[in-house]
Amino acid sequence: MKMGFRFGLASAALVAAGLLAAPAMAQDMSGWCNSVLQSKGDTPVVHKDGLVLHKDSYKCAGAAMKPQAEYLVFFDWNKSNVTPAADKTLGDAVAAWGKDSRIHVIGHTDTSGSPAYNQRLSERRATSVKDALVKKGVAAANVTTEGKGETTLLVKTKDGVREPSNRRAQVLNRSITPSS
Repeated sequence: MKMGFRFGLASAALVAAGLLAAPAMAQDMSGWCNSVLQSKGDTPVVHKDGLVLHKDSYKCAGAAMKPQAEYLVFFDWNKSNVTPAADKTLGDAVAAWGKDSRIHVIGHTDTSGSPAYNQRLSERRATSVKDALVKKGVAAANVTTEGKGETTLLVKTKDGVREPSNRRAQVLNRSITPSS
């Protein structure tokens, strides 16, 4: 497992003393082998870059992680605007892939509207994501979009169900993954 935490030495001491729980946000641990979360009672090892590691963690050679090929962003019901959480995810994708990547965005909906309405909504979602990527420096010519409406559900539901997991856009790096 490659994860750890970034926080100050004083916080690490409080965690070691059992007075403070470790932060819940995992940080990039690429380059670390056997980097596991500390167990209660373990003495954490604080690396010079602020990562709190398990005492048996060690730097490994050539362990850089490959960037993920897909990110998902989610939408509120009947909306196509990019939420702050989705905007952060898109920023993470651009940071990982670079501004010159070829990106394909696929918009999806739940089944709460008519198929024709949901098709248009999924296209608007894909376009909103493209616009956000362009604002982050990706060339518009490098971003393609499509809408799938309610045809490709992440969570299978009956018609008319407002399922949050289905209201999404897939953001695919075509520089990593060939188009299907």
